[in-house]
Amino acid sequence: PEWASNGCFETMRAYGGRIFRLKAHLERLRGSAAFLGTRLPDLRRLGSQLEQALRRAGLKEAVVRVAMVPQRPGPARPHIVVQPAHLPPEAVYRRGIRLAVIPARKSPVSSINPQAKYSARLGSILAVADAQLRGVDEALFMHELGSVTESTASNFGIVSGGTILTPPRWLGLLSGITRDVLF
Repeated sequence: PEWASNGCFETMRAYGGRIFRLKAHLERLRGSAAFLGTRLPDLRRLGSQLEQALRRAGLKEAVVRVAMVPQRPGPARPHIVVQPAHLPPEAVYRRGIRLAVIPARKSPVSSINPQAKYSARLGSILAVADAQLRGVDEALFMHELGSVTESTASNFGIVSGGTILTPPRWLGLLSGITRDVLF
């Protein structure tokens, strides 16, 4: 049905058995849902469900993802997945992440709000495949005018001389929770 395409999601990282900035993630999920016209259940209850899922998984270092599947009538139904966090090997931290700027573009800011994490992720899937073919660790997107915006899974930044350099959000990148903490 036509309404099935307005699902949204949020991906969170758990450290030491606690979801990092859970309230901020739920607020961002609320913003995505509002943009897409998706009704959410009570966010306090959803937060409790996410914490319970993490406890049941028994993982201290994890990735927690909730996809909100629209239901008619009523609020969207959460589908929660908890997986172990897969960190790059220590050698990658020493040598650095290998990046490639790929030819795929993110949707123009004028066509879809980049602050909404919506369920149509084909562009990111294709970008990851492109990065794998190139033998790099991550792909960087550009906006329609050719400036780098973000990677397939996170915000992008460079630390130089104690200063964080990152594209501005108005170029079409998602407002990153960790990015905001660093600033």
